[in-house]
Amino acid sequence: MFSKLTKWLLVIVIFLPVMFLWGYYLSSGAWVSVDTVMAVLQTNISESQEYMSDFMTISDWMGMSVLLVAILFCGYISINLRQKNILRCGSIFLVMFIMMSGYFAYRHRHNIMVDIALQTKVYTEKYKDFENKKVARKEALKNSLLSIENDSTGVYVLVIGESQNRDNMSAYGYQRKTTPWLESIKSDNNFILFENVYSCHTHTVPVLTYALTAKNQYNNLDLAQSISLLEVAEAAGFETVWISNQVKYSAWDTPITVIADEANQQFWHNKNVGEKTATNHYDLKLVESIEKIKMSDKMLIVFHLMGNHGSYRERYPNDFRLFKGSKTLDEYDNSIFYNDFVMKNLFDRVKALPNFKGLVYFADHADAVKQNLGHDASKYVPEMTHVPMYMYFSDAYISEFDKKFDSIINAKESIVTNDLIFNTILSVMDVRVDGVYEEYNDIFSDKYDATAQRFRTLYGKKKIVSERM
Repeated sequence: MFSKLTKWLLVIVIFLPVMFLWGYYLSSGAWVSVDTVMAVLQTNISESQEYMSDFMTISDWMGMSVLLVAILFCGYISINLRQKNILRCGSIFLVMFIMMSGYFAYRHRHNIMVDIALQTKVYTEKYKDFENKKVARKEALKNSLLSIENDSTGVYVLVIGESQNRDNMSAYGYQRKTTPWLESIKSDNNFILFENVYSCHTHTVPVLTYALTAKNQYNNLDLAQSISLLEVAEAAGFETVWISNQVKYSAWDTPITVIADEANQQFWHNKNVGEKTATNHYDLKLVESIEKIKMSDKMLIVFHLMGNHGSYRERYPNDFRLFKGSKTLDEYDNSIFYNDFVMKNLFDRVKALPNFKGLVYFADHADAVKQNLGHDASKYVPEMTHVPMYMYFSDAYISEFDKKFDSIINAKESIVTNDLIFNTILSVMDVRVDGVYEEYNDIFSDKYDATAQRFRTLYGKKKIVSERM
């Protein structure tokens, strides 16, 4: 018995990489990449279950079942190869299966286990360095000259959406009326709806790691040395608040956790602490936290929504089941409809805050819902990067920064990737850090480089301009 158990353990170790490669291919239709591994490490059991429920078809499950049977058959043959009663065809099947897997491994040798393991190690080390050098960044920031031209006060709000595709928003021309509030307010003179915004990646952690730090696709900064938005805001005298409906932790502390933990005031509504993507409350609950904030006249308040994250049917109450079909698209559009309602309530509430100056909204990435692909980078299609972004500024802000406001109006049709949010928010708050500010990446600047050919996604792997043609 011990001998058989040992042999089966050996078989599992040998065939595990093969199972992983083929299993992922059969379930997703794409070969595994480092982005896939990082996404798995940053997810949890609940999110994996939701992914399989939403995006795996019957044929995918059948393929997985055939694979499992094949692996078990290979294991049985491997253990009993020396027994005389094993059919020769079994041995032939085993050899052919191993050769075929080896062939595919060779064809994709730049995108398989060893290469993936090395790249994953680089990613995780960068994330760990970012956490470890937090104190050093803050010390260096003290020694940098913070330019605050007018040293003006003001309450600024940043809202981060999740998995939202602008192609499914009626404010952007979608045929279904999914965003009635956004449609009604986009004609307001204080409001700007950006037409050509794209995400810098298709997964949340990579996007926000760049969007909320000085690091972006167009500079050579080391992530560990890249100051975060909240670190700069606090150094400039802003009280910072983080209000979230996302889980606080994943497999380890990502840069997002480190950035959020910097906030002076924190409100975490999702109490699952990394165990689930299911939420204790719908996003509207976040609006209630505004009453609990200890207000000052100089603040940066960040809201991180659960937004339109799959499973889409879990993101809205039954009262918002506007589209009553059973298709994934109906559920996604309902989640967009609810998000619009949440943003209307959040906007009305923050606009009434004393000394409110402005609100900026952007989504981390989109989902390719019509193609039923979610946002898996290994199955990349351009729709995964089609994110919304909009801004609203008070009359007081426009009066104080009229030239900036004119610049942003002129830039609303320019191409923007959301890793430039760091520069954008600091410019909104009139804060500049010497040696960090990049005027060609600041959409408030008249020197913003809107050259279409330079913009990229997937951390520089794909050109935006080629996806638009």
